[in-house]
Amino acid sequence: YFAEKSLETLQYYAEKNIYIDFVDFWCLNIEKENINIITIPELINSAIIDVLPNVPVFARNMGLRKGEILEVQVPASSSFKYKNVYLLNSENRNKWRIVAIYRNDNLILPTHMSEIEPYDRLLIVGQPNILKDVYKNIKKDVGMFPAPYGNNIYLLIDRAEMDRKEVSKLLKSAIYLQRKTKSKKLIIKIINPNLHRLDKLEKFENIEVIIDYFNEDKHKILEEDLFKFNVGLFIISNKFFYKNIEFLMQIKKPFLKVGKESIKKCSQTAVLLRDGEDVAKISPVVFDLSIQLDAKIKFFDIDPDNVSLTKKSIMKYYENLARMYYYQEKVEFIMSNDNPKRFVKEIKNICFFVPFNRNFPTSKLKAILLPDVQKVQILFDKYNQFMIPTKD
Repeated sequence: YFAEKSLETLQYYAEKNIYIDFVDFWCLNIEKENINIITIPELINSAIIDVLPNVPVFARNMGLRKGEILEVQVPASSSFKYKNVYLLNSENRNKWRIVAIYRNDNLILPTHMSEIEPYDRLLIVGQPNILKDVYKNIKKDVGMFPAPYGNNIYLLIDRAEMDRKEVSKLLKSAIYLQRKTKSKKLIIKIINPNLHRLDKLEKFENIEVIIDYFNEDKHKILEEDLFKFNVGLFIISNKFFYKNIEFLMQIKKPFLKVGKESIKKCSQTAVLLRDGEDVAKISPVVFDLSIQLDAKIKFFDIDPDNVSLTKKSIMKYYENLARMYYYQEKVEFIMSNDNPKRFVKEIKNICFFVPFNRNFPTSKLKAILLPDVQKVQILFDKYNQFMIPTKD
């Protein structure tokens, strides 16, 4: 009785737009406007949930109370460790952002140079449905590629345009990556089929062969299948790449551009360092896939005279990642003033990681006439290239 009367008095004198939290110890049946009833079981559940491991902690008593504020601890094996907070916030500014870091009982407000360390607790704000996926990605271990882009590898074979040699090369690359990575399935879609079938592959549980006798629109097929089959990486040829660059930029999925070298001989991977933050944005894939392929990683600085703060921070960022993954013995930084095209031409058995966005060069002639680090990558048809989408 006294609790109800106290609540009525408080509500009477309070302003109309003021919300009141009322802890109900007596199981009263109260339904009033602007009154938030908190029961004892709710308090107990809240206290337990906040200390349970691997459970996302959402703010329940502040803001909109809809799960738009999240606190999450970064595991030692997370792909988010040593990521630059400014880059993460810039890349996801319309969806979510990290507003504070708790480290060793200290509050850190992120700056341009702030990096996430293992066991940091991150305070993140954003759309509630998106924050649930962010939580899963932070908790996800390294060595999961093609996740988080998808679970499967995809290969589209057009028998009207591809000869046996090209089909064989693409198949070998796709099957090799299916065995080496955490991909759940290899999806092989065949259009314009001929008498030469791939029945032998159908006996493998993790390979699915689909023959389409009617649809010939490759763009439509890819748009539908990449979503339908939860594709995280798809395989294409150099020829397909140059005919469909604009389309590939719209898909926003990683793909392997198969080169003249066999990917089975890929004993080392490489990244060309340059100004701009997109090189740092592909770092999770660089380490994740290199570790799965058991390949050494080489970072080439072919313009060491251009020593910018951005490039310095990117190099330090990769050095920190190498230490965290215990991969420093397989990471090498190489500097040279040589012509980029001539320098790279001598390298063998290497796969390149390339940030892929609107800044990627589309003219081979310009790359030949003006050979800088950015443009020269379009001349790498000899090499297998993992093209990783980034924002411009």
